[in-house]
Amino acid sequence: MTESDVVYKVIAFGQAPNTVRVYEIMTKPCIVVNPDLEVEYVARLFADHHLQRAPVIQGDLMGIICLTDIMGKSSFLKQPRTILLEQQLQDEIKKARTTCERQGVRSEECGAAWDVVDELQCELAHQCAERVVKTAFDEFCDELPEARDARVYDTWCSG
Repeated sequence: MTESDVVYKVIAFGQAPNTVRVYEIMTKPCIVVNPDLEVEYVARLFADHHLQRAPVIQGDLMGIICLTDIMGKSSFLKQPRTILLEQQLQDEIKKARTTCERQGVRSEECGAAWDVVDELQCELAHQCAERVVKTAFDEFCDELPEARDARVYDTWCSG
């Protein structure tokens, strides 16, 4: 049972908290955490079920794990942006490939999709302080060389 359960299911309806039983308002099913789970798995469990905290049980209650505990033990704080950027980059690469497959490598949509990938790849390289050796678009062009000829580049600043 959480604060939200009490507020949303008791107080919001004008009921007296001392007249309501826990089982009537608790969030069900009660999700518990095994103490042997890795932090990343627990974070996914929390995300999937929109949890803020959960009991840690192995036979008996060992404690409660909360979002703050997960944040404190994850490497996310060391590289907050890179983790999200890497996932976003992979998603955009898939989208760009799908767009080019559907619209054709010579379409404006295909070019625009690869522009988004380029921006993300540059941002990720900047965050990691790394140099991009071969872009995702270059790898795509290895498979479909005609894609390189179809991409239009702005020349307004090429001096």
